[in-house]
Amino acid sequence: MLEGAFGLLEELARVGEAGLTELAARTGLPKTTAHRLLGQLGALGAVEQHRGRYRVGATVARLGQSWTAPRLWERKAAAPLRHLALETRATVCVAVPSAGRTTVVTGIAAAAREFFPHLPGQTLPPDSAADVVFAAAGPSAEPPSDHTPNQWARRLRGARERGADLHQYEWGGERLCLAVPVRARSGEIVAAVGVAVPDPRRIAHTTEVAQRSARMLSKAIGSIGSADT
Repeated sequence: MLEGAFGLLEELARVGEAGLTELAARTGLPKTTAHRLLGQLGALGAVEQHRGRYRVGATVARLGQSWTAPRLWERKAAAPLRHLALETRATVCVAVPSAGRTTVVTGIAAAAREFFPHLPGQTLPPDSAADVVFAAAGPSAEPPSDHTPNQWARRLRGARERGADLHQYEWGGERLCLAVPVRARSGEIVAAVGVAVPDPRRIAHTTEVAQRSARMLSKAIGSIGSADT
């Protein structure tokens, strides 16, 4: 039940506003279940309804202000992300592992905002490029549902060899997302810099600039480890 409610909130955070039918289709929930959960969220102030459409409510916004991780990363990542956004003209972000999910902590929206706005607090799909970057640095993990063990192993091996992962998927058309690791002084991967690639023909340049920006961020965070995020 909680998973379904949070799925609805995630989708509303991504699109801004949506109707019941659209939310049910995008989250995979039965329409009756989505309607019931939205009613419960509305009673708590977590969701607002306006002219038959739903949007995130004031309660969620208030609770979100107590999440301190984005403030740290906003300061540290400001210059590296500006550099990356200017060089690529792309939507860029920094994501970190949080409670078993990969979560955006700061970003700059550009042309890709319409399909994934990269807002602070937004969780990424489990097969995202950033997830691969983190999984490649750790012990063997179970593959996501849309990967076979061999496919997942190849992606992890490629990410280790290239220092980056490029994920191609369908979301209102063909999309490409790139992620590169950000390391603390200890060598531990504590974050990923992500780019919603606007021009696949410039992927080599985009990768080079993303890795440069990740090194800038690594220097900025100094000895910060995952416990501080």
